[in-house]
Amino acid sequence: LPLAPAQAMRTLATLPQPFTTSQARQALDTTRRVAIPLLEYLDGRGWTRRLDSGHRTLA
Repeated sequence: LPLAPAQAMRTLATLPQPFTTSQARQALDTTRRVAIPLLEYLDGRGWTRRLDSGHRTLA
């Protein structure tokens, strides 16, 4: 959906920074299969930044 990235960012902003993939998945109430591509998309847009193999932060 077109608004999904913005809605995801609002949700991720409520998490303690940096957050894990698991925390993001739980906050977004989705599966890992959906969360990983979404987080990679947000990384690619520069909205989030991957810190290491398990942590991200809002950019």
